[in-house]
Amino acid sequence: MSAEAVRLRFPARAEYLLLARLAVTGVARRSGLGRKDVADLKLAVTEACSNAVRHAYPVSGAGEIELELVARDDRLELVVEDHGAGIRLPLGVPPPASERGGMGLPLIRAVVDDLAIRPGSDGGTVVHMTKLAAGTRGAGGLDEV
Repeated sequence: MSAEAVRLRFPARAEYLLLARLAVTGVARRSGLGRKDVADLKLAVTEACSNAVRHAYPVSGAGEIELELVARDDRLELVVEDHGAGIRLPLGVPPPASERGGMGLPLIRAVVDDLAIRPGSDGGTVVHMTKLAAGTRGAGGLDEV
């Protein structure tokens, strides 16, 4: 199967997070992922989108989230992008205790096989997550050490 991409754009509001979860469920079926993997990805996309809702648009409270899901035979790639405030600290540098957030990023890291976070071209944030199908892990997959 060649890669198929589904792209959604929705308001950065909590009531639209279910839309992102439903999209993951539908697209994940094309990637050979099991139920546990799909549940993990639904958690990851919820956390990534929730971060955008909470942190990307703090002044105006209005903005959009873009979600791209790319289904391949052996993996599902998810990209969550906002065009808001962006990442304030260099990646890998823990924030001061007074600015620490919740458990969103650690949860995402725990359930995906690859995670990359970078500033967007317009100052927003791009979160790229990859989940491999169970049969490809450890056989040249992304999670080898």
